[in-house]
Amino acid sequence: MTTVSNEIYQVKAVPAGAWDTHFHIFETDKFSFAPGRHYTPSTATLEQCQQFHKSIGIENVCIAHGLTYGADLTSLRYYLEQLAGGPGKVRAICVLDIETTTDEFLDSCHAAGVRSVRLDLFRHGAMHNLEKQITLIESTARRLVQWGKAGRWSIQLLQTHLEFWGRLREIAAELPFPLVIDHLALVPGQIMMQKEELTQPTESEDFAALLGALRDGNVWIKISAPYRCSNLGPDYLDLEHPIRLLTKANPHRIIWGSDWPHTQRHTDRTEKGRLVPESYLKIDNKAWIRSLSRWLSEDEWTRMWVDNPRELYDYHE
Repeated sequence: MTTVSNEIYQVKAVPAGAWDTHFHIFETDKFSFAPGRHYTPSTATLEQCQQFHKSIGIENVCIAHGLTYGADLTSLRYYLEQLAGGPGKVRAICVLDIETTTDEFLDSCHAAGVRSVRLDLFRHGAMHNLEKQITLIESTARRLVQWGKAGRWSIQLLQTHLEFWGRLREIAAELPFPLVIDHLALVPGQIMMQKEELTQPTESEDFAALLGALRDGNVWIKISAPYRCSNLGPDYLDLEHPIRLLTKANPHRIIWGSDWPHTQRHTDRTEKGRLVPESYLKIDNKAWIRSLSRWLSEDEWTRMWVDNPRELYDYHE
């Protein structure tokens, strides 16, 4: 059992130097999507993205390559160049075909600002298969070890199975560079069980394994896309205790991401054609940020927004 303080902190502003570590840009008139994509997004332009970041006080960005583009990084390289013209720092997370990617190409990606590889579990049929996930993580790590050690690269994935963490904790501890987990590890807000005789929540064995992986130090987690874990927007109050526990487990391994432009939940795509452009969710980001700010201390808040992403994405002045 892990306990966590119920202290409610004051509402805090987004601090100077804040990062958004997970967002996408989809300009459908400029770049074509991959034919084997699992969904089709609507247009979300560079200008709209920059307006969004300005509206919440984001200065530095790390763009995540959309899986809908496959391993073609043409769009990512373009947006890296465009974003680099702004006042803040710019990094990127790419998608690679590890078997065909050359050393020269990886060098060019690093020089352009790429610092992480996003694993496409959909394409590899690994979303619900732990052994396939482990194979993909380990093969990617072997291929990227030179850049991971020298340039602080990382591996990033969306993990939908909390029960996999008993084994993934062991795998992550052996990796030569960080393993970054998207969207709160999709921990459901209702995971916490409140016992009548206790004033603190307890967690499942699987959630405890995730907390242990964070404490070990080689797993990072993105506080992003709360609507993928909770239906209680705009404040997502059922995520308070899970987020407090994740943060207390290792406040040095928590980073914030918007998941802009807020694509649909995976479960809502089952009845839709994957080639039909889907609309975006309407998310009150300012309300979510206010709510989140009351659950973290000043130190945790600044680390999440500024210090931790700066360390993870290896930005040297």
